[in-house]
Amino acid sequence: MNTKERFMKALHLEPVDRPPVAAVLTCITVWMMERAVIFWPEAHTDSAKMADLAASVWEYGQLECIKLPFGMTVEVEALGAPIDYGTRDTLPTEVKHIYNHPDELTIPDDFFDRGRVGTVLKAITRLRQRYDSEVPIVSSIVGPFTLAAKLFGFDNFFVWLVTEPDYVHQIMDRMTNLAIKYANAQVEAGADAIVIGGASCSGDLISSDIYRDFIVPYHTRLCRNVAAPTIMHICGKSTSHAPFMADTGATAYSFDEGADISVLRQYLTGKISLAGYVPTVEVLLNGTPELVYKASLECLQNNVDILAPGCSLPPHVSFENVA
Repeated sequence: MNTKERFMKALHLEPVDRPPVAAVLTCITVWMMERAVIFWPEAHTDSAKMADLAASVWEYGQLECIKLPFGMTVEVEALGAPIDYGTRDTLPTEVKHIYNHPDELTIPDDFFDRGRVGTVLKAITRLRQRYDSEVPIVSSIVGPFTLAAKLFGFDNFFVWLVTEPDYVHQIMDRMTNLAIKYANAQVEAGADAIVIGGASCSGDLISSDIYRDFIVPYHTRLCRNVAAPTIMHICGKSTSHAPFMADTGATAYSFDEGADISVLRQYLTGKISLAGYVPTVEVLLNGTPELVYKASLECLQNNVDILAPGCSLPPHVSFENVA
């Protein structure tokens, strides 16, 4: 069973020789950049550099999938938000939100020609041509709820959940349609699976009732209309979302140590594969190889299907704590 076969079978809850050890989120570190001699922020805007740097997690870290792009600003930039591209050890961020009312939302006809969208698609194709059936290529979109919060600002969007729920549904409908188109473009380019970034869906930020009423219907439409396996990532204390998560049709759930895996298993076993949940700061950044081993063993004993960092790796994680 090779690396790609193992990963794809684990995603689909099929028998494997062992759980894959993968990084389904951004896991580029400074030492990977130094080995590849490719650095941020240049790798964000050049398809060849993006592909080659993404491959460094496999080539130098032996993590069993290749994930791109890096960060969560591709869509907001294409829609018009100004971007700070960061530094060699920080990810890009949007400088400000650009809309204050749903009527202002404009999705341009040339979305796929704007910003870094084409760069990402070309990088995916480059990786598919290089690795084909050897290593899975995992790409990502920003989920509709998180993308909406970025575009309209948290102060607006989260207040509307209470004061103007129709605004939220109107925006979520359009964001979901865009997410489906962008995800399927990545699949056509060669992606084997699509990560849906849902940081704003965290139970630290919203209740399970809001997740059920404002997010699950749109995640369901999204997952069921993407022509590849989907990996839902939600950070933090999302345990209370578990009863509703299986309804989305997501193939896998990527989570961190903030979620109670015993509850996740109760609701999701046999329905959604579990990817996680080695702590990224306490263990991978600030711990020792021995602590990484101990935390990884705990995850495996708790029956994760894919052993993975709980969230994106901090760029200064050491070689010894990854490889």
